[in-house]
Amino acid sequence: VVLGSSVKDTLFEGTDPVGQQLRMGRNIVRVIGVLESKGASLMGSTDDAILIPLTAMQQMVAQPRTSQGERVVSSIALTVSDEERADYVVEEITSLLRTRHWLGPGVDDDFNIISMEEISSMLSETIGTMTLLLGAIAAISLLVGGIGVMNIMLVSVLERTREIGIRKALGARERDIWGQFLIEAALLTLAGGIIGVAVGWVVSMGVSRTGLMT
Repeated sequence: VVLGSSVKDTLFEGTDPVGQQLRMGRNIVRVIGVLESKGASLMGSTDDAILIPLTAMQQMVAQPRTSQGERVVSSIALTVSDEERADYVVEEITSLLRTRHWLGPGVDDDFNIISMEEISSMLSETIGTMTLLLGAIAAISLLVGGIGVMNIMLVSVLERTREIGIRKALGARERDIWGQFLIEAALLTLAGGIIGVAVGWVVSMGVSRTGLMT
């Protein structure tokens, strides 16, 4: 068998597993290699995988059986050496599986074949939908925030009517008074934005470190 890097660290921490034996259920297998760490991908993480021959897996793993007593494989992952031949490979696999499953013309497939292009397309659609949703949420948040700032400044103006009258009596121009309140509103909005960003950063860091989203 070939071990993923995480599996190797868990089972053979600090030692070289190549050549050593490993018990899998009732079977004893020999480790012949370790996969290079690559992290997670759309197809999962090979770091947490153990690679064994298909025939050996069919003999070792307890899978459901068909009415003829044959073992059932739930999924098969393939890698195409030439991306330009991916569509051709999909067609060939479809034809082979239909033949093996005894599906005649006009009969729907009893299996699913998903290519990386389809997965990428679905991810792009999902990301696009999430972008629109987040944009709508941001727009609503800005609108609500703007209304909040407007109400606060309105209350501030009403409470400082005497101050405004005194300033005008001392020769302050109307644009000077407007400028003062606009500056106060800008500073209030800026302070709120900075606090919001800081709180969001702290929350996101806390979630990522505690693993609450995994």
